[in-house]
Amino acid sequence: MLSKIKCGALLCCSLLLSAPVALARTQTIQATGVYQMGENDSIAAAKENARKDAMRNAAEQAGVYVRSYSKTKNLRLTDDQVEIISIQTMQVKDCRYTQDYRNNTLVIQASIEATIDDADFQKRIDANDKIQSLQAQLAQEKEKNREEQNRRMQKSGNDPYAALLIREELQKFQKNPQYAAVIHKEFAEFADQRNGIVPADIYGRMALLDLYNGSAQFQRDLDKALEIAPNDPLYYTIEALQTLSTRDYYGAEALADQALHLNGRYWPAYYVRSIAKGFRGSTRKAIADCNTAIRRGGQDHPYVMKYRAKLERVFAGRHDFVEFDSDDFEEVFQDTIKGFYRDLEGIKLHQKR
Repeated sequence: MLSKIKCGALLCCSLLLSAPVALARTQTIQATGVYQMGENDSIAAAKENARKDAMRNAAEQAGVYVRSYSKTKNLRLTDDQVEIISIQTMQVKDCRYTQDYRNNTLVIQASIEATIDDADFQKRIDANDKIQSLQAQLAQEKEKNREEQNRRMQKSGNDPYAALLIREELQKFQKNPQYAAVIHKEFAEFADQRNGIVPADIYGRMALLDLYNGSAQFQRDLDKALEIAPNDPLYYTIEALQTLSTRDYYGAEALADQALHLNGRYWPAYYVRSIAKGFRGSTRKAIADCNTAIRRGGQDHPYVMKYRAKLERVFAGRHDFVEFDSDDFEEVFQDTIKGFYRDLEGIKLHQKR
C-alpha cells in the first residue's frame, strides 16, 4: 500500500515537472525618460516631456509582450497594431522625477513603473479588429456613394470637376497644341481615378487628341465615349473625321449620315460630310453641305468658313473646275481637329438645344 502511494506521488511530481511553465499574466515594466531643458522651458513642461519619453520607452517594452502573445495565438499584427495595443493595455502605477545638472543645463528624468496584463490583449485586439472592420465598411460606403455620385454626373454631363479639368487643359492646348500628348495623359489619369466613370466628352476629347497625335488609342477612347453616350451624334462625327484621315471618303460620309440620323440639324456632321464630298470631287454637293453647316451654326467657326472659301476656289464656275492644292487636305483636317477640340463645349451645347 505504501509503495502504491509513493508511486502516485512520484507520478504527480513528474507530471508537474514535465508541464510547461505558464507565463505570468501581469508583467511589470520599468522605464525612464529624460528631457534637457531649454531657456524658455518651465519645470512643468520639462517634466511632461520627460514623462512622454519614458512612456515611449515603456511602450516599446510592452510591444515585446504583445508580439509574444500574438505568436502564441497565431495572430498577425502590424507594427501600428502592436503599438496601439501596447499603449491601451499599459497602466502606469508610479512616476517619479529627479533633476540633475549636465554641462550647466538642468536635465529632468522621469522613472515610471507600469503593468500590462495579457488578459487585456485579446480584448484590445478584438476591439481594434471591430473598429477596423467598421472603418472598412465606412470606406466602402463612401466609395459606393462617390461612385453613385460620379455616375449621376456622368449621366447628366454636369460634372464640375471634369469641367474644371477641361478648362485647364483647353488653355494649355490653346497655348501650344504640342502639349496634346501631355493633356491626353492627364485626362487618362482623371478617368482612371474615377474608374472610368467620367462624362463622355472626356473620352471624346481624348479621341480628338489621338487624332492630332496619330495615336493608336483612338478607337479605344472613342468606343468608351460611345458606350457612355451611344446616341450622341458628336462621337459619330469624330469617328467620321478619323475615317476621313485614311482618305476613306465614302466611309466618312456614311458615319456622318449616322450622326445626322440621330440629329438632322447637327452642323458638325454636315461640315465633315462636306469635306469628304469635296475631296472626292463632288464639289457641288460639298458646297451644299457646307452651306447647310454654316446656316445651322457653323458660321461662328473660322475653320468652317476657311474651308468654304477653299470650295469657292475649287468651284470656279458651273463648268470650270480646278483641283485642291496638295496640302489642302492636311490643312483642313488639322484645322478641323483643333477647331472641334477648342469648340467642343459649344458643339455639345448646340446639339442639346
